[in-house]
Amino acid sequence: MRAIFLLLAVSIFGAFCSPIPSISDDVYSDPICPGNIKNLWLDVVVVVRNTLTQVLGSISTIGPVKYPADPRSTCVGVVTYDDNATTQSQLDASKSFSDLYNVIQSSLTAVDSTNTSYLSLALLAAEKALKDGRNRTYRFNYKKVIIAFAADYQGQGTALDAMPIANRLKDNAVTIITVACTSNSDKQAAIQGIASPGFDLVDEMDTPKLVKQLTNALLSANCFCPEEWIQYRSDPNNSTSTQYGICVRGYKATGGSYGYQHAIDYCASAVPGAYLANEFSLNKHAFMIKYMETTWAWEFSPVEYFIGLSYQHNQWVWEQTTGQARIPLDPNGFSMWAPGYPQKNSTDQVIAIQQWSGHPKQEVIE
Repeated sequence: MRAIFLLLAVSIFGAFCSPIPSISDDVYSDPICPGNIKNLWLDVVVVVRNTLTQVLGSISTIGPVKYPADPRSTCVGVVTYDDNATTQSQLDASKSFSDLYNVIQSSLTAVDSTNTSYLSLALLAAEKALKDGRNRTYRFNYKKVIIAFAADYQGQGTALDAMPIANRLKDNAVTIITVACTSNSDKQAAIQGIASPGFDLVDEMDTPKLVKQLTNALLSANCFCPEEWIQYRSDPNNSTSTQYGICVRGYKATGGSYGYQHAIDYCASAVPGAYLANEFSLNKHAFMIKYMETTWAWEFSPVEYFIGLSYQHNQWVWEQTTGQARIPLDPNGFSMWAPGYPQKNSTDQVIAIQQWSGHPKQEVIE
C-alpha cells in the first residue's frame, strides 16, 4: 500500500493535504496501513525459518523487476547463522517463489547446528546482502527489512553484541522484525531489544498465528513515508501505535493574498493529487496539533493552520483530490468548535484552526 501524503502549509496559518483517494468505505475515516500482501515493495533479508515460506508465498512478484515492469516486487535474501553466518542466497538471486522456497528448505539444515550462535554476525551478513543487492539492482527507493529468528542472545557486552549493529541498521531506516523462538523471558527481552519498535514477535508454536503476525509486520513495514514526511499515527507520542496510510509535511506560505488559496495550490502542486487535509477524528486533530507544536511552534504561537474545509454552494465541504467530489461536513461527526463556529467569512472560503482563548483545545474559523 502506498501512503497518502498530507502537506502542511504554514504562514500565519498552516494546512494539511493528501494525494491518494481513501480506500475506506467510510468517507469520514482515514485508511489504516495494512494492505495487500501480494503488492509489497520491499527488500528483505531473512535470518531463516521455514514459517517464512507461508508468508512470502503470498507475494505476487519475487525478484527484481526492470522498468517499465510493475515495480511492486519483493527481493528476498537468506542468511543462516550459528557461530558463524552464511549468506545462502543473495538479495536478487531468487527470481520466483519456487527459487526462494528451494533456498529456504536447503538452508534449514544449517540452522542451530551448534550451541553457539551470534545474532550480530547474522545482522552483519544481512546488512551486506542488502547493500550488495541494491548496488546490483538499483532498488534504492525500496524499504529495507531484516527478519531475524533467534532462540538465544549471546555475546552481550562483548565485540559480538548484536545491539550496536541493530541500532546502526535502524538508524539507517532498516526495519528489523525479530521472532523469539524461546520461552525464556530474559532471552525474549534481549531479542526484543534488537527489533524496531512494535516489530518484536514471539514464536508460541502456533504457526497460523505467527504467519498472520509476520504478514501484518511486513504490511506495516511496507507502509512508510518518504524522507522529510511524517506518518500519521493514532497516538502521536507512541511510535508503536496504529499507523495510517497518510504522510504529513509542512511548508511556510507568505501570508496576505497568498493565504488559503496559496495553500490549496501548493498542495495540488507538491505531489500528484494532494489536497488540504481533513480532521475527521479527535486522534487526527491531536496529531495535527502535535505536529504543529513540535515543528512550527517556535514561529507560530498560538498554533494556527489551514484545513481543507470551506463554505461552497451554501454548505461546508472538505477538499478531495482532483476529480473527486468534495465531502460535506458531517454535522454529527467530530468537532471541537468554539461557540458560534464554524462560520463563513467574507470570501466564503477560508477556514483555519486556531486555539481559542476560552479553551486551548477548541477551534475557531476565520
